[in-house]
Amino acid sequence: MVLETFTFLERNVHRDVALAWQASLADLARFEILPCSPDDLARAWAYFRRRDLHKLSAVDATSFVIMKRERIRFALSFDHHFAAVGFHLVG
Repeated sequence: MVLETFTFLERNVHRDVALAWQASLADLARFEILPCSPDDLARAWAYFRRRDLHKLSAVDATSFVIMKRERIRFALSFDHHFAAVGFHLVG
């Protein structure tokens, strides 16, 4: 989600805003970047085989795997792909 948010801000606002947002993450007390393992990457390929996930990004697919692994059920996102695979959208 960090990469996805950064990309959104860079494309829709400005690169400096995206960089400032990324730098601000270090100041958050309850924030953790979860690692993406080689196994997570291997599992992400299954999402590309789904016909209902047209134009899915690799970041989204790996996010789904990591979120399911960590039992995260809510996504702070406007991306319909997250709802399509069963996450509750907050945003």
